[in-house]
Amino acid sequence: MRLPTATLACLVVLVAGHARDAAAIVRCESADGKVTYSNSDCPPNTKAVRSIDLSPPVEVHERERPSAKGAAARAPARVEPSRARPADNPAQVDEELNAQLAEQRRACEARAREMQRLHDDVNAAAPDNRASAELALRRAQDDYKALCPRQR
Repeated sequence: MRLPTATLACLVVLVAGHARDAAAIVRCESADGKVTYSNSDCPPNTKAVRSIDLSPPVEVHERERPSAKGAAARAPARVEPSRARPADNPAQVDEELNAQLAEQRRACEARAREMQRLHDDVNAAAPDNRASAELALRRAQDDYKALCPRQR
């Protein structure tokens, strides 16, 4: 009678250990934004935000797809080079380009004004709000650099 009980106890310990290892990992966030990951319940004063999937990623093998039943493999579609626009009036094309440049200049000037406003906000920000004001300014500066050509 003792042997089956001992065997059963060992089996329970092994199964419990495996179940603990297979537990889902949970992302927990506190009210102040701190993130912790746990494989058990979230710590006090935090809430579970989402579970992390532990399954292995999907593997994609780079091999030829099997053809449909009895159908011959289709040749890839032929890409034709772009065609030039029909001969437009050069004055009209020049006018359109000038209008696009003027619109771009107006947009860049508006972005420059927005950056100046954000810079003033950084200077006037309270110490606890300064980091978010600096982040907004950096994002605006990055947008300006990406979208506005250098002024010559």
